[in-house]
Amino acid sequence: MPWQNDLRRSSRDAEIAERVIVAVEQLLERDRYLFVHRVGERAISHRLAIYVEAQFPGWDVDCEYDRDGAARKMIPDGTGNDDDEGSAVLPDIIVHHRGPGGNHVVFELKKSSNRLPDDRDLEKLRAYGRHLGYAHGVFIRFVAGEPDPAVSRAEFIYGD
Repeated sequence: MPWQNDLRRSSRDAEIAERVIVAVEQLLERDRYLFVHRVGERAISHRLAIYVEAQFPGWDVDCEYDRDGAARKMIPDGTGNDDDEGSAVLPDIIVHHRGPGGNHVVFELKKSSNRLPDDRDLEKLRAYGRHLGYAHGVFIRFVAGEPDPAVSRAEFIYGD
């Protein structure tokens, strides 16, 4: 169970790590089809968000939520979606309280079929912590297109 141990080692909160592990294990077990058939990242994010929501009662869990109160969710230049929106960002999954503040956990996900390096996602997670107040950032790279879904990389990332 190397990816689970990587999450445990990199987390500052053992309870949060275990909640994330349970959600990811449920996704891999129940939604195998998505990985075997290389379904898009957004579909995987949505399914993971369902399992994450069950692990974080009392919190809102959203995919690609782009608001911080009424304002767009922004991080400094060079770390957001610079191609078309400057530093506006759409985190894959967030655990938060809707409205300003109350940011708890942010997820960035990637499939093994995505050949881009992980560096940009890791920097975004650091910026989410530093500039948007997320207590925990989680990066997960899933193995896609194989008979058995798996995680090739998983770690908590913090903004300080």
